[in-house]
Order: sequence, then C-alpha cells, then structure tokens
Amino acid sequence: MARELPSLNAIRAFEAAARLQSFSRAADELSVTQSAVSRQIQKLEAELGQSLFVRNGPHLKLTDSGREYYAVVQQGLGVIKRGTERLFRHGAARVLTITTTPSFITHWLVSRIGDFERRHNGTSLHLSSSSALVDFTVSAVDVGVRFGNGRWPNVAAVLLVDDVVFPVCRADVARRLKRPSDLLNEPLLTEDPFSDLWAHWFAAAGVPYKPPKPRRLSDDFNVQLQATMLGRGITLARGLLVADELRAGRVVCPFSVAAASPLQYYVVCHPDRHDESGIAALRDWLLEQARATVADLPELIGRSARQSRTAGR
Repeated sequence: MARELPSLNAIRAFEAAARLQSFSRAADELSVTQSAVSRQIQKLEAELGQSLFVRNGPHLKLTDSGREYYAVVQQGLGVIKRGTERLFRHGAARVLTITTTPSFITHWLVSRIGDFERRHNGTSLHLSSSSALVDFTVSAVDVGVRFGNGRWPNVAAVLLVDDVVFPVCRADVARRLKRPSDLLNEPLLTEDPFSDLWAHWFAAAGVPYKPPKPRRLSDDFNVQLQATMLGRGITLARGLLVADELRAGRVVCPFSVAAASPLQYYVVCHPDRHDESGIAALRDWLLEQARATVADLPELIGRSARQSRTAGR
C-alpha cells in the first residue's frame, strides 16, 4: 500500500519553523499557537520516523535529516506557489513579472515595454525593481535580468547581449580632455570599489593605470549617472544602459575606446519554465531589443568622441 503524504498543515509548520528557527515565530507567521506548531511537527516526526530538530531550550537547530527534508519541502512548496499564481492568472489578462536592477529598468527597460505589450496583446509586464537575486524555486517572479558571469545555481541563463564599457561625461568636461591619460586627473566614479573595470578600460586604451581608487559615490548606477550629468565626475558605463543617453546628447563619450566587459547581462528563469510560451516570448523580445540597442553602438561612440574633440577646439 502506498504511504500517505504528511498533512499540508504539518509541512507548513515545519517549513516555517525551519526557516525562522523558532516555533514561536512560526506560530506568529501562521496565526496559530506555539503548541499547535509543536504538535504538528511532533506528528510529522512520528510519521517520518526521524527527528527533524534538535531542541535546546529556546534554540532550534535542524538535524541532518531535517536539513535534507527542508530543502525538499522548500522546493515543493515553491512549485505549488508558482502553479497557484499561474492558475490565478488563467483566463484573465496575462501578467509576466520581470525582476532586475533599478538602473536597468530606468535606463533601458521601462521605455520599451510598450512595444512588447503591443505585440503580445493581453499580456502585460510587471516590473520588480531589486538588486537581490531572486530564488526562482520559491518566488512567483517569471523572468529576471541579472548582471554577472552567467553562472548561478538553479537558473537557466541566456546571454542578453555582448556589451562593452566606456567612459561618459558631460560635454563641458569632455572639452578639456585631449587624450585618454587625461582621465587620470578627473574624478572617476564606480558602483563597486572592488571592481577593476577602470583598470580594464585603461589597459584597452594603452594607458598605465596607477591612480587612487575610483570614488564610489553610490552603489546605484542611477545616482552615479546623475552625478556625471551634473559634472561631478566621469562614469565607466555599459553600452546598453547609456546608448539612449548618448543618442539624446545627455552625456558624451570623450574617446572612442570601448573595452569588452568581463561581466554581462543575462536573462534568467527557473530551468523547468525555460520553454514556457510566455517566458520564451519575453526572452526572445528582450534579446531582440538589446541587440537593436547596441547594433550601432561603435558608430555612436565614435561620433560622440569626434564631436567632443571638435567642440574642444
């Protein structure tokens, strides 16, 4: 005879207690009493024939069996949650949730989503602005755009576009720059104080790089680019994020040197959902739009650099 599954209430009590490492906090989250949580877990342990927790007064610690079971339970509840979210949307206007960084939304994505929604009538995009890495095994988020090396556990990742990095600044700042080495006398801004992207670009420009570390004005690229537009420094920008700003003349590229970026944007999702029609359509659209954005980037960078030099004469 097939063994019956534990009750969902017991599973939920175990998951909450394991995640919060407390019966009392689990009880608060589930709106039940602490004794009810304790009884559910005792019943679950009896059914499994395994101790799931080591109890030491108020302190709670998972046993080896508990840690193994917690991983399975988290994954299972995540599948149920995602399936439930999709069923709630079934028959109504389809909503796809995409999570990515605030800078990617502000400087690239938000101005383009209307095109996707026109092409896919009945489907709309919900933008979730966050720099946190979403756990697709438990989140209802459909798609993410992450910046990195493309190697993350438990996701399917597709390179968005081969991007480059190059300096941008305000036009009046560019007029005093005659050669790439002149940048060494300017405030260089960075999002990450541990990044070597500036050294990477100077190497591509053939300039020995031994200045003080670039200034980390903010970990938000939006703030950094705004400071650049105000003449507060020079930003090493990714082409995808500043192509529209270059076209509009809000920033200029003082030199035509661009360096390949060691880190790139990737479209990511749960591996089991990679081939779902809605996710595939969104991914294909993102790839198409990104490639179109950078298609003329070398020409755009070169034209901006030439105009900067001409204006400086």
